Formats: sequence, structure tokens, C-alpha cells
Amino acid sequence: MFPDYDVIIVGGRPGGASLAARLGQSGLKTLIVERSEFPSVPAVSTPFILPHTLGLLDEIGAQESEYARNTPRMNRFVLEFKNYFRVPFYMQTSAGRDYMYTAERGRFDTALWRNLGRFPTVTALENFAVTDLVRDETGRVVGIEGRHPQQAAQTFTAALVVGADGRYSTVASKVEAAVIHQRTDVDTTLYYAFWENVAPYDASGEPLAHIHTSVDGFSYVFMPTADGQTAVIAQGQAGLYDPAAGEVQSMYLQLLQRQPHVWRRLSKAAQVSKLSGMKRIGNLFRQPTGFGWALVGDAYHQKDSLDAQGIYDTLLSSKFLAEELAAWKAGQKTLEEAQEAYGRRIYAALRPMFDATMGRVKREIYDIPPTFIAKTVLRWVLTSPIYQHNFAANVIRQMPDPVGWTAPPQMIKMLGSGLGQSLGRALRRTPDPYHLPPASALPQK
Repeated sequence: MFPDYDVIIVGGRPGGASLAARLGQSGLKTLIVERSEFPSVPAVSTPFILPHTLGLLDEIGAQESEYARNTPRMNRFVLEFKNYFRVPFYMQTSAGRDYMYTAERGRFDTALWRNLGRFPTVTALENFAVTDLVRDETGRVVGIEGRHPQQAAQTFTAALVVGADGRYSTVASKVEAAVIHQRTDVDTTLYYAFWENVAPYDASGEPLAHIHTSVDGFSYVFMPTADGQTAVIAQGQAGLYDPAAGEVQSMYLQLLQRQPHVWRRLSKAAQVSKLSGMKRIGNLFRQPTGFGWALVGDAYHQKDSLDAQGIYDTLLSSKFLAEELAAWKAGQKTLEEAQEAYGRRIYAALRPMFDATMGRVKREIYDIPPTFIAKTVLRWVLTSPIYQHNFAANVIRQMPDPVGWTAPPQMIKMLGSGLGQSLGRALRRTPDPYHLPPASALPQK
């Protein structure tokens, strides 16, 4: 008996929608189901969409004018360390862009879902909740069972069922996908809300990403997004950021208020949304494929948001799986060979950046250096032109070795470079571009 579809995708947000688009481009008969209805309540996420990510969106035909409608472009970001110093970074070019966005997930997800209407071999069902997986007599996953609200259950079959249904994936749970690698020693918790009338970062008034590390186990991020709003994130060590029930909002505000360089931008602003967030963000890889199934996006791989790679990782996993399934459909590989190749490729692509992100979380949130070290060694390293270039390149995945560029020998080179610059400015008595003025001297409204 022939299956109804080549592939069934469970989950219609970026991972699932991008996979369906790529399968549609290759002519695979595809069913994608999503439990929500678009436009829907946004996912708990307010991600940066970086230049390399924009390139992947181009490949599936997603329209920038739709998913980034009324959203400011940013070509720089600033990293502050307490009141010690600040370092500007400029976006490097990838996919013809040198700018990024903060996605408003409601319009972003809706744009990717509606993009599927261009592909005649893709059937998209929204407001459809999967309740179980269908298996044959050998135990192989061969389909899904689910329903629309107030309607009878329906069953659909396919050669492969893909879980693109997020970190709490129903598919991963039903197939008991094993965790194959995990870090639990640098877990963080974050909460965010949207604000209006946020003071500009500097006199230019230009939108930029503003990251403030308070060197006490917490970090804060300002993310200008659609319709004049700014997402403001407070993130910290999971053991320190553990408010009791009913105290999440008050702790969030207390954290913001105790940092002068954060609160100076918010003292005359208004919080216009409820808090959203994640406790103890997972850092893991699951088994990517199995007997009739595969996982993409957060269903497969999760890591801390500090390096802003989540959407890119999701889109890349969908790209790799789609390429392998196209080879299967063309008769170049068996389905099992395609699944194995996908698992090998995606792990090799994502593991180095995973390790790099874990290292950065440890350095910037878990390690609390003495004040003297922060004002000297740390400052010299981060203000080194080598560090600034490599960090900006790593953000868009243009460093061949995401971990190696911060290895001790490289750090020593960057330390020497930054120290040399600092001594040169002192001898020439030129202004220090990394000086962080007091909060009272910066824009308040």
C-alpha cells in the first residue's frame, strides 16, 4: 500500500515551514501540520536574524519585505562590560547583507507559512494537533494521527515523519529520541518583554543591539524590533535567576533597575507586554533520525541563545535534510542512507558552534573576574582589532574554527594587540574609543 505522502512534517514554524518549502522545490509530496492557526500567538522567542540566516531565507523564496515588515535594520551591536568599557562590533557581509533584524515572531512565522502556498506538492494544515504516531507491524513510524478542534481524528501516512515541533517535541517524545550530547553546567534562564519609548543607545539615535554584561552572573540585551518596540532581555545563571511563583515580573524589573547603564534607557519607557521566557535553557543534541522518522530544529538541537544562532541552526537542519531527501527521491540513495547522511552532516555542522557558545556562556555569564582583571586583561582582549574582527565573523559562521580562535595562544595574541593599542593611545594622549561614560551622561529619553 502506497503512503499518502513522501514526507509528513509535524510543526509549521521556521524549521517545518522551511523544510516544506525546500521539499516543495524538489517536487516531493509533502504534508505539513501545525497545531496553531496563523497569525498565531508568537513562540517564546525574539531572535536576531543575521545576514547568513537571511541567505537561507532567500533560498526558500521567503520575502524580506513580509517577514521583516516595519522592522529596523541594524548594522552594529555594542557589548558593554559593567561600567568598565564597551566594544562596538559591525556586521560583516554575508548573502549580500551587512545588517540584521530582530524578528517579531508573529509576522515572521506567518510569512514563512504563507510562503508554502507557492508549492503545489505541499499541503499545509493549520489548527491540526497531532495526538499519536502510526506504526506498522515492524514498529516503523509510517504516519500520524491527529485532529482539528471538534472534528473526528484523521490518519495520514508517509515514507518519513519529521518532527519540527520544537524543544518539547511530540515526535521526539513518541519515538523516545535519545539525548546524544548534553551540557547542564552552564544553564541559563531568561525573561523578556517588549517596551516602547526606549531611550536611544547614543546620540546617533540609530537602532542597534545593545548587550550589557554586569559581571555578576547576569546579562541584558536590547533588541529593536517591529513597530517601534524593543525587546529587553534579562538573562542569568539558572541558579541565580529562579524567582518564586508570582515574583517573576518584580525580579525582572529589579534586575533592570539595578544596572544604571540598562535602566537609563528604560526609566521613561513603558513595558507594553507580559513577560515571556525560558527556565534552564537546554543545551543538547538528540538522536537525529530513526525507524521512519527524523528531527529538525529545536526538536533535534537546543543551545543557549547568547550567540543568536537558533534560527540559523533550525534553517540549516531543514536544508540538509531536504537535500538528502531530494537525493532519495531521485533514486540516488535509499531512505536510510539519506537519513544517516543528514545526521552526520548536521551534527558536524552544529557541534563546533555549540561548543563555542558554551564557552562564551561560561566566560560572560558564569565566570566572574576580579575587577582588576576585567579592567585590564579582559578589556585588552575584547578591544583587540583581532578579537573584534573574529567575533563578528564567528557570529555569521565565517570562522573555520569557532572554538580555536579563542584558544589560549590566540587569546595571548589578542591580549598583546589590545594592550599595544592601549599603550599607544596613552603615549599619544588620544581619546579612548572604548571608554563607557557614566549612565547619567548618556541619552535618557
